[in-house]
Amino acid sequence: MLLALVMVRRLLLIGLVLVCGLFHQSGALYGPSSPVLQLTQSNFKSKVINSNGVVLVEFFAPWCGHCQALTPIWEKAATVLKGVATVAALDADAHKSLAQEYGIKGFPTIKVFVPGKPPVDYQGARDVKPIAEFALQQVKSLLKDRLNGKATGGSSEKSEPPASVELNSRNFDELVLKSNELWIVEFFAPWCGHCKKLAPEWKKAANKLKGKVKLGHVDCDAEKSLMSRFSVQGFPTILVFGADKDSPFPYEGARSASAIESFALVQLETNVPPPEVTELTGPVSIYLYLSQNFRS
Repeated sequence: MLLALVMVRRLLLIGLVLVCGLFHQSGALYGPSSPVLQLTQSNFKSKVINSNGVVLVEFFAPWCGHCQALTPIWEKAATVLKGVATVAALDADAHKSLAQEYGIKGFPTIKVFVPGKPPVDYQGARDVKPIAEFALQQVKSLLKDRLNGKATGGSSEKSEPPASVELNSRNFDELVLKSNELWIVEFFAPWCGHCKKLAPEWKKAANKLKGKVKLGHVDCDAEKSLMSRFSVQGFPTILVFGADKDSPFPYEGARSASAIESFALVQLETNVPPPEVTELTGPVSIYLYLSQNFRS
């Protein structure tokens, strides 16, 4: 009897290992028969970057509860959009370098790739209808560009990640508050008309200031805790996080790329930390300091 129980336990353990192995091989969320295109480091360029059509990419983590909840919706969207747009998924745990390249900080993150354009974030509701409608808008825009004679074929060059960083409650403190760099952050709502009008100007400013000043954006519909934390009352609200990160102040200038850029560069000059002061305590110290800094 004891021997039989031991054998049953061993069989159960073997079965559990096999099931876990199959679960892992399936990309954790999407199996081999899934209508969702499964992306990897090796096929990302051919299936996404060089695609001639619209591709929706979900960056997910297998352990993420929100990703697990999105799985059946994402698969249904893939079925609905079959032949219209490609619906794909990338396991960001298994392909960390790709996730980092596109600035993925939270899961799931959905990015839409359109030939000839940088990827855009999908920030709408996570349901089949709004996802399909957003994809259709991108397809219509692509067709309009082609009818107008604009070149929109797949590019062999790597798409650049957006210059404005997507911020959320998981990465805000680490990227902004603990940074020594100057940050200018837009708090917006996807449905806000003023935010939509600002979007292209914000993008231009972010590209112009890349490598000088950090620009970021917070979706207040998805990040109500950050909205409350920084007392955001209306949209868009632009806050400047300078040397004193605990006391951000509002940007109240014109909402144009040139005005934002000029303001940022002025703030950059005032945000430079003071030079380190060397304390000289005696004749020997003074002599060493002068000999090191004023050699002919």
